[in-house]
Amino acid sequence: MTSGGTSPAPARRRLCEDQASYDTGQSTFAEAELVALWLLGRVPESVAPWPLLRAGRAGRGAGPDVREAVFRDPSGVPLTGDVEVHLRASDYVRHGHASDPAYDGVVLHLVWEDDRGTLAGTPTRLAGGGLVPTVAVAPALGGDPGRLRRLVRRGPSGTEPCGAGAAERDHDTTLEIVRAEGRRRAAERAWRAARLVELRGWDGAWAELLVRSLRSSAGRRTESQTERDGLATAVTGGLGDRLATELRQLALEQQPGVLIDGLRRSGQPGRARATEIGWNAALPLLAAGAAAYGDTELARAVAILIDRWPAPRPYGRTEALQRLIVGDDEPRTGRGALYAQGLLHVQDLWCERGGCGVCPLSAEADLAGVGRPG
Repeated sequence: MTSGGTSPAPARRRLCEDQASYDTGQSTFAEAELVALWLLGRVPESVAPWPLLRAGRAGRGAGPDVREAVFRDPSGVPLTGDVEVHLRASDYVRHGHASDPAYDGVVLHLVWEDDRGTLAGTPTRLAGGGLVPTVAVAPALGGDPGRLRRLVRRGPSGTEPCGAGAAERDHDTTLEIVRAEGRRRAAERAWRAARLVELRGWDGAWAELLVRSLRSSAGRRTESQTERDGLATAVTGGLGDRLATELRQLALEQQPGVLIDGLRRSGQPGRARATEIGWNAALPLLAAGAAAYGDTELARAVAILIDRWPAPRPYGRTEALQRLIVGDDEPRTGRGALYAQGLLHVQDLWCERGGCGVCPLSAEADLAGVGRPG
């Protein structure tokens, strides 16, 4: 509390919560570990008041710890809302949430222990007057923070579900699962490119996609906006006045190297960067154009190019997933762009959104009743 008796500012409150810890007398663990247990889908099923369909995503800044979790209510209708996490149930009032309308979207109050005495097990009252279930995790884990930590770090099966899944299937099948996710990511890019064409026309869409690709592929180099604009002008100029026609002709060769060389006619950019421009700008736009005009010849050529496109430089944020599913025995660059993009798709769609144990790479075996959808 401040000297004036008011609740702390939201940003400060969030900082305090992130650093909150629980002392059992033998060990200490942080509130963030309980949040991680939820997001990873490893809270025992018996804890949640309804079957869990999606764990949601981590909250950022002031507000609930978990956003957009999805449950199936007793009528079978999906129930979407936030989850607020505390080590002790009394922290909800202590942190000022009981009078904060930012928490009126909470549908579940998840705690390690319910320390409210005779009120333990009763709902939590929101600022707007609503009541939401308060559920405690400690009883389901025998009150042992060590079990919580083991679930967070390795998962109930002794390894991450994706690692266990990879161990149960042959290597080629695992690689094809990842490549299939890469195709989904490529399809999403084509859809976004189509919407961009609707808003800005073909040339405008190309210009925006090109600049985005150049920005994301600059790597560690220091590059001013002026330099980037000059590079974009050079790439576009090298393709000539009939941009769409030229890109189509290059694509119909069905050889990634031909399209990459076409993007480098001006003498810049380098080959690695041109490869990323091809994937992030040219191919999505060509796929969108083929769909818009019913150009089956182009659609077939783009599909072949996507399948053959060389891998970009390795993405650091997929390193952990890479090691879990195939190890480091093979260079990722030999598996193509679809593999690299598939790792990103799994990372974005599942790993970072609490989908551990239910993603396409996970083991099919039941994980001891923990974290499985209802």
